[in-house]
Formats: sequence, C-alpha cells, structure tokens
Amino acid sequence: MRLHNILAVPASVIIAHDDSEFVETTVKTLRLAGLDVLGFASSMSALEALEAAQRVEVLITRVRFPEGQQNGISLALMARMKRPAIKVLFVAAPDTQEHTEGVGQFLPASATASEVAEKVVKMLVKPVTSTGHGPTVTQ
Repeated sequence: MRLHNILAVPASVIIAHDDSEFVETTVKTLRLAGLDVLGFASSMSALEALEAAQRVEVLITRVRFPEGQQNGISLALMARMKRPAIKVLFVAAPDTQEHTEGVGQFLPASATASEVAEKVVKMLVKPVTSTGHGPTVTQ
C-alpha cells in the first residue's frame, strides 16, 4: 500500500503504546505505506517527541499506561494544545472506548497493523470533492 499518489508529502506519525510488538509491527507497516513514523513505549517519551518535532499529523496511542505514566487521553489533550490539528487514533481495550469520544478515533486492541494503517490513511486523506479536486492531505 504505497501512498505517494494520495498524499502530497509523507505524513508524520507518532505511536505511544507500551506493547512493543504492536509498536514494532505498526511502525513497519506504516513505513511500508510511505509514512514517517516514530514509536515509543512510554507516553512521556512520546510527549517529548511531540513537543520537539516540527510536524506531527497523527498520534496513535492507547488509553491506559502503566502507573507513573500519563494516560493516552491526557497525552492526546496535551498534544492538541501544541498541535490543534493533530489527529488521534486510540488502539485500546474496548471497555475504554467511551473515554475516547470527542478526543479521537478508536480501534480495538485486537486490530492488526494493517487495519491501523488503513485507518490512519483514511484519517489523513480528504475525500474527492464535487469539483473534482482531492484527495489531499488534511490540515
């Protein structure tokens, strides 16, 4: 799934998730799709990257992190303070979905890396308009 014909420039994605296998496979899948991706096992490390990066369009995170780390909702809200247009995708336990409403989109933790990549692409691309323009990267 190459996106160079759909996206004007590679999108920047940050993953914050404490499941290392999820992070590794999702980073690989998104890179194969042509996206620039950084993965972090800690919400605090991801926040530092969000603050330092010049451009981030999508944050992928979970809702719950181990004790001593901020949760994914808090991470998303802090990211929005710095980057109001950032899109957020929660990949988390189904019982946490209600907490994500109004903050970001949701996929259950059972989602595959390919399903996550497909969702991210849909989040980044505007549909073709009636004037025939598009698809374009959303801002």
